[in-house]
Amino acid sequence: MSRLLSFLDRPIAAALALSRVRVFLAAVALYYGAGWLIRMVLLSGSSGDEAQLMLYGQSFALGYDFGNPPVAGWLAAVAEWAVGPTLGATVAIRYGLLALFFAAMLGAAREAIADRRLAVAAALSPVAFWFLGWASLTVYMDSLALIVALATTVWLMLRLSRLPTTAGFLCLLPVIGLGLLSKFSYGPVLVLLILSALAVPRMRAVVADRRFWIAVAGGVILAAPAHGYVLAQMETWLAVAEARILDGAIAEHPPEGPLERGLLALKAAFDFSLPLLPLFVLFFGRALWTLRTQALPDTQRPIVLWLGLWVVLVLFSLGLAMAVAGVDKLREHYLFVLIPLPILLFALVPPGGVGGRVVGGYTAALCLLAVAALGGLAAQAMVAPFDCSKCRLVMPWSDYAGQLRAAGFERGTIVSFDSPSTDAGPNLRRHLETVRVWTNKRPFYSPPPLAEPGGCVVVWNETRYPATLASLRAAPVSQIGEPLPAHAVVGTLTADLPLTGRPAPVLGYALIAEGIGGCR
Repeated sequence: MSRLLSFLDRPIAAALALSRVRVFLAAVALYYGAGWLIRMVLLSGSSGDEAQLMLYGQSFALGYDFGNPPVAGWLAAVAEWAVGPTLGATVAIRYGLLALFFAAMLGAAREAIADRRLAVAAALSPVAFWFLGWASLTVYMDSLALIVALATTVWLMLRLSRLPTTAGFLCLLPVIGLGLLSKFSYGPVLVLLILSALAVPRMRAVVADRRFWIAVAGGVILAAPAHGYVLAQMETWLAVAEARILDGAIAEHPPEGPLERGLLALKAAFDFSLPLLPLFVLFFGRALWTLRTQALPDTQRPIVLWLGLWVVLVLFSLGLAMAVAGVDKLREHYLFVLIPLPILLFALVPPGGVGGRVVGGYTAALCLLAVAALGGLAAQAMVAPFDCSKCRLVMPWSDYAGQLRAAGFERGTIVSFDSPSTDAGPNLRRHLETVRVWTNKRPFYSPPPLAEPGGCVVVWNETRYPATLASLRAAPVSQIGEPLPAHAVVGTLTADLPLTGRPAPVLGYALIAEGIGGCR
């Protein structure tokens, strides 16, 4: 037993070393750097979110689609301006945002929790949200800028409650602007943070300061052009929102009545919080039990009240909206707005109520989950090819592009029929020179015309959708202005999947070398 405990002491001590800020930040950078290397070496393609970014990287726009504000597209456009349409830059945006998020969580946790070991445990805890620790390595790109802005907002508001400097309020201004440009949900969440602060004297002093409202006004001004673009096309925005929130969320067993619909918000919040909540209770349940007889110190009580009331208001607002709108299902990833929850949980832990082994063991468990997530990411290189219905991460895009080039397509426009999970256009574009891409997955976005027009090629997934060619010949293609002409050269792109050598999905193409209509 003593040998076992001695063995466990080593990872526990290593985990506790993360309480030093530089060690924490270096570990986060190394972790996401390793994730980036895995993507570059083992996975040849993009996820759907990353394909979307490579699509939007073709230009700067006030709006790219009506599902989200444009900040992610702006980041992609900056990356393409700097280094061209590369998967490496797109994945770097993803992992860079995740690294910034954990840095902001550490800042917020150190403001909220005096014990530096507990603060690090709180900052790392989002790893145990499955949607962030595992899934966000490849998906949920649009939510990453949101959680960076939200965590930084909480951090700055906590810091301003302790040190209300003009510089601090000025820092809040671009953060609010970023939040409003990241997700439409940031605005309502910020309002609830402000309402919750009114009930807590320490936080009320922050929102009562006129400098706070100057920062809010500045953030709104920064986001105003993009939101004005949406307001000018409100009918379209509402239709997209209805399709995503109502039509896209069909429950297997629909709830009966408004009350059951409202309670779905609690279920979605619990599901989003897994496996964090049971892990937290396992390690810190005994310490929480002492709250029956031991009051929290004055430094932590306002934070618990503020964030606790905020969580209640978020869940109540979601439940009320679901009941009124008649929503039958709330997708768990919409609960990214609860990402600061670990700070509340650890603010409830009494100071001195847990020993170093408990905190270190919990932190080590989080590190183990993080390593397992990277292992799962790497394993996709071998697992995805066995069911290649959604294997764009491992498809041989370079080989496909080489075959298109050999067929005579050097420059011009790709019209890509990608729905739901191929994303051929953006992935082919990064292997071809002077090419722009349209895709039916993002019908509201039109890339700018090329300085020197070229040919036109329409691509689709022939393996999954063999009837596409017939439909292209029967009905007008919007980018062409007419059905696919008879003289188009039709062919297929075939290759083997990397590593496994299994046959990759066959892509169909129709090439019009001289271009046609708006496709040239």
